[in-house]
Amino acid sequence: MASAGSGDGEPEFQIAPMIDVLLVLLVFFVVITSAQVLKVDALLTLPTSPNAKPRESEMAKHEMAVNLRHDAQTNKGVLVLDDRIIDNWQDAIPILKDSLSRDAKLRVVVRGDAKVPAGEIQRVMDLIGQAGIADIAFAASNK
Repeated sequence: MASAGSGDGEPEFQIAPMIDVLLVLLVFFVVITSAQVLKVDALLTLPTSPNAKPRESEMAKHEMAVNLRHDAQTNKGVLVLDDRIIDNWQDAIPILKDSLSRDAKLRVVVRGDAKVPAGEIQRVMDLIGQAGIADIAFAASNK
């Protein structure tokens, strides 16, 4: 009777199916982790706080970032929402309301540059409140 494989009775290890499984797992984890990453603006320098706490992992999927860059020429804040610069800050209210309608547990994370005046942060907080969002967090670095 003929049998597949080598004649010495040793089982063969098939590497191709293992590579397929590993690639599927890799793609799965890349998709899952990239969906939970808060949009980071590389042009921001976050304020530092020794008491900054890490993000809550269960709330990560309910977070939305509002970035506030510093414009050195005018000493004002530049509002960035979903990678778009919002010139008229009132235009951010419908965007925030739409996000709240899609997720009732929405938390807005204000990522203000360390050089942005406090008054600009207050303006952003007021916009978020006008959109009906009560859960606001502030991003800071502990380094």
